[in-house]
Amino acid sequence: MSIMTFDTGNTIMTKRFTVLSIEDNKADFTFLKKALNKIPDIELNLINIDNGQNALDFLYKKGEYISAPTPNIIILDINLPSINGKEILRDLKKHKLYKTIPIIIFTTSSDQEDIKEMYNLHANSYITKTFNIKELYEKIGIMGKYWFKTNKLPDNNNFCSEQQ
Repeated sequence: MSIMTFDTGNTIMTKRFTVLSIEDNKADFTFLKKALNKIPDIELNLINIDNGQNALDFLYKKGEYISAPTPNIIILDINLPSINGKEILRDLKKHKLYKTIPIIIFTTSSDQEDIKEMYNLHANSYITKTFNIKELYEKIGIMGKYWFKTNKLPDNNNFCSEQQ
């Protein structure tokens, strides 16, 4: 579970986040995990699912995923086995719970048609992977700092749990 601690005067509040990565490339997921875990003051429950059908089963709590946690943020690749990222995004944004959960597209495609289509399907962010490791690490760091430290996420359906 992700933990972000901050001082609110006399009390220290801890916010917990769960992040679902839907990524079929193990090297990309490993790099994503390492970069996000370097962000100060947060710890992540970062879960990776490597194909589209299993991702939907996880999100809709089917089969072996019946007790899967609901993620606070989803990081989604476009090119996936079984069901692609476009279909996953289209499906999730029709669902009452998932339409409010940020979905970040993290892909190698810089094609303008892909970018337009993903935003038309209500992606919350579109980030292109790069082969320049330093630049990729920086992009992931900026993304993580924004979503976990700067941005305010809704507190619906135990979206973020707080502990004192």
